[in-house]
Amino acid sequence: MNHIHPQRYHLLPQRSGVQHSRGFTLVELLVVIAIIGVLVGLLLPAVQAAREAARRMQCSNNFKQVGLAMHNYHDSHRVFPMGAGITGGCSGETGRHIFSWGVHILPYLEQASLYDNVIFENSAEVVNLAANYTTDNFLTPVEAYLCPSNPQGDKLVNSGFGASLNGVGMPRTDMAGVADSRSWKCFYSSGTEGVRPTSTGDGVLYAFSKTKFRDIIDGTSNTLMVGEITGDIRTATGFSTLNGTSYTVYDVYDTSAGINGPFTVPGGGTFAFRPQGFSSFHPGGGHFLFSDGSVHFLSENMDSGILSALTTRLGGETVGEY
Repeated sequence: MNHIHPQRYHLLPQRSGVQHSRGFTLVELLVVIAIIGVLVGLLLPAVQAAREAARRMQCSNNFKQVGLAMHNYHDSHRVFPMGAGITGGCSGETGRHIFSWGVHILPYLEQASLYDNVIFENSAEVVNLAANYTTDNFLTPVEAYLCPSNPQGDKLVNSGFGASLNGVGMPRTDMAGVADSRSWKCFYSSGTEGVRPTSTGDGVLYAFSKTKFRDIIDGTSNTLMVGEITGDIRTATGFSTLNGTSYTVYDVYDTSAGINGPFTVPGGGTFAFRPQGFSSFHPGGGHFLFSDGSVHFLSENMDSGILSALTTRLGGETVGEY
């Protein structure tokens, strides 16, 4: 008979299958939330800066495409396209609009089909407004002319401006030709400043311009051709329907007000079609295409004398650092 010795066997304490975990206190939870908030606050500007850098690069690439198209146009026609124009010039208030440079280079931006749909009147330059601004909208927006940093969502502008647009609107552009260092507008015989593009601009693209490489005496690497401009989600000062510029007509400006000047939205103003100026929604300045096809981002704090010297094609100025 076996005897059980009580010393040999011990009753082990039984463990409960339920694990009790200690939760966060309110203070610990608030600390975690605060840390996450700080991290998000540090990360968000970096993300926004990265996005803007990508948009700025895309905008620069658009300018390079336009520069290549301009040079290909010159190779084919032995002259750069005219900047803009209106029949009758500066002699009065009446006249027909002339297609700006943005229409003429469409075939060289892989937009030949769009160019072929344009209905010309009397010549290859006069704009037939009623025919070209219909619900079919032959003159549609061109992505190469648009800046991804522009918060103006609509790609059609000035939709209510006159019955000739049929309520459709004109295709927006964020680029304009550099026409003059003083004023892109002409002066009437009375001495008052008109609202038509001047045909005596000292830049490369002005009304009825026929600029060739050989005409750019100051050097193509020292002469502006196209610059960045902005529209407005609001309507223009003094108008009820204008809120942007179209690549189809009157797409030239001057550099007298600098970059991001007072007549621009980035400069603290509202869109004012007639004064205007060059501007961009990129922080600190805007893109410019030079006549040699290069693209530079020019500071809004650039010296006005240097900007003027870069504008003229045969001014003979000495251009300093920029």
